[in-house]
Amino acid sequence: MPRPDDEDHDWKMTVNLLAVIAVLLLLGAGLWLLLELDRAKKAQECLSSTQRNCRQIRTP
Repeated sequence: MPRPDDEDHDWKMTVNLLAVIAVLLLLGAGLWLLLELDRAKKAQECLSSTQRNCRQIRTP
């Protein structure tokens, strides 16, 4: 029969793992948002400079 300390340790490890996963997801979402905002800013700057070839073609 496991001691209560072992169960507590397992629970803490699970919570810590979930916290790390949550932080990594937040960092990934923040990086994606930063890149999208930068892309939108560049497109807006291009459009405001009255250039005609502002549309970017994305390659897969």
